[in-house]
Amino acid sequence: MKKLYALSLLLTGTLAFGQFTEPFSGTGALNANGWTNHSGTAGQVQILSTASDSGNSLSFAGLAASSGNRVAIVSGNSEDLNKASSAPITTTAYFSALIKVQNTTGMAVNSHASGDYFLAATSTVGAASTAFQGRIYVKQGVAENTVNLGVLNNSGGTAAPSFLTADFPINTTIFVVVKYDIASNTASIWANPTPGSSESAAGATNATGTTAAPASVLGVAIRQGSLASSAGTTGNIEIDEIRLGSTWASVTPANLSVKENNIAGLKVYPNPVTNGKLFITTDANVEKTVAIYDVLGKQVVNTTATEFVNVSNLKGGVYIVKITEEGKTATRKLVIK
Repeated sequence: MKKLYALSLLLTGTLAFGQFTEPFSGTGALNANGWTNHSGTAGQVQILSTASDSGNSLSFAGLAASSGNRVAIVSGNSEDLNKASSAPITTTAYFSALIKVQNTTGMAVNSHASGDYFLAATSTVGAASTAFQGRIYVKQGVAENTVNLGVLNNSGGTAAPSFLTADFPINTTIFVVVKYDIASNTASIWANPTPGSSESAAGATNATGTTAAPASVLGVAIRQGSLASSAGTTGNIEIDEIRLGSTWASVTPANLSVKENNIAGLKVYPNPVTNGKLFITTDANVEKTVAIYDVLGKQVVNTTATEFVNVSNLKGGVYIVKITEEGKTATRKLVIK
């Protein structure tokens, strides 16, 4: 029954993947909705329930559908908060979020090398949270009304964040992913990767912080930086759909909610598959992109095909097949024996 329920959620694109998913479903102060204040003036960070990209949420094309509300950090405010994951991550931690920078008021200018950070993984949770890894930095971009994003692995030494080369316009939702490798004490950042895709080369990687890597990552922290006026603050940023997990797939879930039968002549057979070959034919009979997901939402196959896909390496069980051909997409339930 549990697997069937998970599969049902997957088909509608609303499954919460990984060890931590935060859609900010409450209202009022964030510290009254499951987050713990660990620094600054408590109650400053508020959950916004006004209209946004999708309902009251930020959203990104192709990403699992957003729900709930969103939060905002404000230039000049000081509250920092954290929330624990359901289990420690002891190898590699990934986290993602949707962010929308409202303006560049109070924010560090591009000529200031470091900017300041507003979101990070944390190895200490609760009111005494003090250690932060995989920090996302922000500063003003080169062009007017743009921002630049960067990442820092850890504190210590002459730590300096590494920034992406691209500048992003304000009032535009950005899908950001960070990877923190505990073994190498290294952090990497991606901006606007394709949801549901395999992990690609990072946009920037950093290992300048010399503080020893923690034994595990335990949660996520939101921070409002208040640096000296010459350096600026973290500015005014809306944040939504935070995910923390131990795999790339757990924090980059695709929205699998699609219309059925919109690829002319689509046939997927045999089903169940017993000989390791899944045949996919259509009226157009051209190359298709085929992604297969298990019942937990993990992508286990990502390939192209014109006639069949080799699934001999998959264990027996229930899967979802997502097929894209000439811009049209459909999903099918698949059983492998």
